[in-house]
Amino acid sequence: TYYCHYNTVLQTYHEDVVIPINLRVYSPPGECLLPDNTVARVVGRIFAPPSSKVLMDVLSIVPYPGDPKADNYEDNILDDTSVAIWGVGAVINNVEYGADSKTHFFNLAVSDYVRD
Repeated sequence: TYYCHYNTVLQTYHEDVVIPINLRVYSPPGECLLPDNTVARVVGRIFAPPSSKVLMDVLSIVPYPGDPKADNYEDNILDDTSVAIWGVGAVINNVEYGADSKTHFFNLAVSDYVRD
């Protein structure tokens, strides 16, 4: 199997909070699908070890149209900071609330995901 790896960040609602992430995208040998600085919507399986880069195996990736090398590329991209994460498991501690009273923190016990 062949993969391209992309080092990027996950943009969050808070501009000063970004999460480093490594995307692993299946691709034909010798071909990387996306040029540098491409903005895309991504669906994938993640492994998020504490104090380390998040690893994601990409299931679906849809790049925003346009030329990422163009100076105005990001001008035509919707400023959408929504992030959706689905996990099936059991909450193993009480929910804690952030200073904004909207952010919730809790530990979730989920099954292991092994990336080879």
